[in-house]
Amino acid sequence: MTDKVILTTPTGEKTEKKLVCAFKSTSDEMPNIKNIPIVAIETGEMNGANYVLEFFWEQNGIYQSIDNEQAWGEVKKTIIDIINGKAEVEGVQ
Repeated sequence: MTDKVILTTPTGEKTEKKLVCAFKSTSDEMPNIKNIPIVAIETGEMNGANYVLEFFWEQNGIYQSIDNEQAWGEVKKTIIDIINGKAEVEGVQ
C-alpha cells in the first residue's frame, strides 16, 4: 500500500505518514472495536529488521492512540486474524 495520510496533533502540527492498513472489525467477538475504523501507520522506525507501526482508532470524529487495554488486545487479535485470513472486517486495504 502506498497511501499516505496526514495526521494533525493536538497542537495543530500536521505530519504525513505512510498508511499500512485500514479496517473496521464487524465481529461480535470484538465488542470494544466493533464498527470502529482503525488505521495502522508506519512510524519510520525500525526494530531489528521490522518496521514499527502505530495504531489509531476513531473516537469522537478523530483518530487517536488506542489507550483502552481491552480494545488494544482486540486490535492485536484482529490483525493476526487478518494475516491468517480469518478476520471479520470491512475495508482491509
